[in-house]
Amino acid sequence: MSNHNQLGSQKKESITSPSNWHRADIIAAIKKKGGTLSQLSRENGLHERTLYNALERKWPKGEQIIADYIGVSVKEIWPERYSTTK
Repeated sequence: MSNHNQLGSQKKESITSPSNWHRADIIAAIKKKGGTLSQLSRENGLHERTLYNALERKWPKGEQIIADYIGVSVKEIWPERYSTTK
């Protein structure tokens, strides 16, 4: 009924089923390390918009580049993509 209750139920749901990081959180984590997604793309020999693909669809190479830069595993950022239970 109230917005507060809806948020609470969403939190419970996320505890039982991990979800991927929001794209804004990934971009923010890159910025906290002093970079940008475009810069990270260029540093890895890619077109400046190429790594944005990893935010929208599974692309192991791009996901690994992002995860290495942030300093966390790809499974932590995209648990839905790397879930062992299907």
